[in-house]
Amino acid sequence: MGKVIGDFTNGWPGAVSRSIDNVIIAMKNGTSGHIPFGVPVFFYLGDVACCKSFDSQNAASFSADGFLGFTVRSGIKTPEEYGSNEAVFTLKDPVEILVRGSMTVFFEDGADPGSKVYIRKSDGVLVTEAGTSGSTLELPNVRVRTASDDGGFAEIVILKRNLM
Repeated sequence: MGKVIGDFTNGWPGAVSRSIDNVIIAMKNGTSGHIPFGVPVFFYLGDVACCKSFDSQNAASFSADGFLGFTVRSGIKTPEEYGSNEAVFTLKDPVEILVRGSMTVFFEDGADPGSKVYIRKSDGVLVTEAGTSGSTLELPNVRVRTASDDGGFAEIVILKRNLM
């Protein structure tokens, strides 16, 4: 006899959802290290146009105007090969970025539908509460769509393209 699943999780960070409205672009990794899935990335103009993940040590250099979107879980980096949440974009990889649409991300403080999305500048963690005195950076046109599951994962929606 079959078993009824009583509770679904929201998925893994960077997992695209509701694909009919999604727009995904690819850019060069301009970060000095790896970029995980489901994290915000920002436009960076070095030798060529590229993207960077948020760096709390250089938080002042990141602004809402430069926000591109969130890194997309890559199909070539499967959970079977890398583990459910271990794969990253390396310096050699083109970074796939969701610039409009829905995906799963992790919130440290939990999330409620309709909430705005912020990065806490001290550690780069996504939160839904604006901090005091400029301690957070609001990600424009991003809202929480579903409440966080038990693992802290929630679906977000990027309502419209921000920069590119």
